[in-house]
Amino acid sequence: MPEQSVADYAAKNGLSVRRVQAQAACGALPARRVAGRWLIDESLEHRAVARRPLGVRMQKALSARLDGLDDGLTPTERLRLARHLDELRSDADPADLIWAWFRPRRPLRLDGLPSDVADLPADGRVVPSGFSDPRAGIAAAGMLEAHVGAHDLDAVLDDFILEPSDRPTVLLHVDDVRPSDPVPLAVLLVDLAQSPGPRERAQVGRLVAEHLA
Repeated sequence: MPEQSVADYAAKNGLSVRRVQAQAACGALPARRVAGRWLIDESLEHRAVARRPLGVRMQKALSARLDGLDDGLTPTERLRLARHLDELRSDADPADLIWAWFRPRRPLRLDGLPSDVADLPADGRVVPSGFSDPRAGIAAAGMLEAHVGAHDLDAVLDDFILEPSDRPTVLLHVDDVRPSDPVPLAVLLVDLAQSPGPRERAQVGRLVAEHLA
């Protein structure tokens, strides 16, 4: 994939080199470290990186609202949430907005034997998401995107003999705890928004329109 230096990325987006390095190190930017230097994925050019992410409390409230649950906010906070929801409804391409608000860590890029990858979705320790979630309406034969709890990660990698790969068949998001099945709608949207693929981005728009009509 085309890549650029931290300095080039920072200059193009009006950010400091130190901030870009910190975002790369924590996984907020798609990047890899080569010979002590970070290289940034150029497919990120379209992202609204300069926009600040939402605070954790507002992220949780937005997620709850998308799933029709109580947001637990004060009246003042609820007004802010309403503005965010209006912005999401009116955005012609909400994938960038979702990505900027949540700034997800990159999933592990893994590969394994086709038979092991085919068996992985049935394992109770992983929860399908992204293009593998039925709500996304995307068929990706021989591939899997899923979430796993951090405490289950090593065992899953060992049991299914999954190894890091530049041509992955498994994208594995690692969470502090195993998420619910199915994953919350906000998690699905964030996973889809993280992909540069046009199918995934289109499904973000469709799902937002359906749930925020």
